[in-house]
Amino acid sequence: MASLDKSLDDIISSKPKKFASKTKTAPKSKNLVSKKPVKPAAKVLAKAVQLKKQKILDTTYATKVVVHGLPRDLPINAIKDFFQAQVGGVQNIALSYNERGQFKGIATIIFKSSTSAAKAVEKYNGAPIDGGSSKLKLELIIDPSKRPLASRIGERPANLASRIKPVGSAKVQAAKAKLQAAKAKKNQPAQPAPKKKAAPKKKAPKKEKKTLEQLDQEMEDYFEKN
Repeated sequence: MASLDKSLDDIISSKPKKFASKTKTAPKSKNLVSKKPVKPAAKVLAKAVQLKKQKILDTTYATKVVVHGLPRDLPINAIKDFFQAQVGGVQNIALSYNERGQFKGIATIIFKSSTSAAKAVEKYNGAPIDGGSSKLKLELIIDPSKRPLASRIGERPANLASRIKPVGSAKVQAAKAKLQAAKAKKNQPAQPAPKKKAAPKKKAPKKEKKTLEQLDQEMEDYFEKN
């Protein structure tokens, strides 16, 4: 029961080694072609992610560097003078303080160019402090807002532009033409309405003149009746 108190590593190490001697390795054949060791999937994936980040991240406009691990007794002027003398192009520097107003050993440095910022990270990231008791850590901050819009937007390919048709362009043009016609009609001076032509009056038929004989006959008829 004493073996139950031991750890798994102790139990494995306490096994006799005679079992290991029984296992024989197969002899290497001279005819076999030597192959390179296959990299683990995790390393391949990490390498792919790293290459992808290198293509996406653009450090052209990265001018900010955050420095960690500075001695907490350093004044701001000493830090600024050091990086100005060793790297150059320091534009602005700010220190981080805790709620008690004590320096936390973190400084944010703004350089005038991305070249100076990258140089500071390359030169002093991991540099020992106070005889190796601690090390500096420098981080290059990439701010996409510093990148102008002109460098972020590209032109549309010509072949793609020819394939894309504006949605509802015919309807929009017809509506615009109708609106312009209505405006033009509204701006024109009002014209008087055409006068209606009066219908021609019908002439009364002319009475035929009676002859003397007809008149005498009418007179005779009248007296006979009376």
